[in-house]
Amino acid sequence: MDLKLCHNISTFNIKQLVNLKKIDSSDSTINDASINNFPVSLQVISLHSFSNISDFNINHLVNLKKMNCSYSTISDAAINNFPVSLEEIILKGCENISAFNIKYLVNLKMIDCAYSTITDAAINNFPVSLEEIKLMGCQKIRNFNINHLVKLKKIYCRGSSITDRALENFPVSLETRDLNNCKNIVQ
Repeated sequence: MDLKLCHNISTFNIKQLVNLKKIDSSDSTINDASINNFPVSLQVISLHSFSNISDFNINHLVNLKKMNCSYSTISDAAINNFPVSLEEIILKGCENISAFNIKYLVNLKMIDCAYSTITDAAINNFPVSLEEIKLMGCQKIRNFNINHLVKLKKIYCRGSSITDRALENFPVSLETRDLNNCKNIVQ
């Protein structure tokens, strides 16, 4: 279902669309209440550039694999209620996130928090299932510890404020690391 740029709808209920797999509501005016009523069948949701969302709860979406909330007003509380089925989360450019806890997302393979306000506290609680992390341009991170991420293959921190201390806690499983333009790294 494509609802991109729909500026004349905010509240609706589509729970009855039991075969719906994907919804793209990017840059529309849909609110938290509508998102709370998305059908269980959804596998992909895009809420890119949303300014009306913050505390929705989609924990009931047990088939959801991919969630794109890039450049939205999503909050830590909403992220803390993501369903365990998620494999990919995109929070690029989100300015209202900081210390969410997604350690319970045991199926998560990739998270993109580039250019967001994520903090060390959230990164320290990433799930062990992660294989790829994107933290490019993140300025509120410094000394996180991801040594527990034994499946992590790729990390992108280009232009972020991470320090040598964070590097010392990278897991041995890493195959790719992008640290270009990280001014706080001395090594």
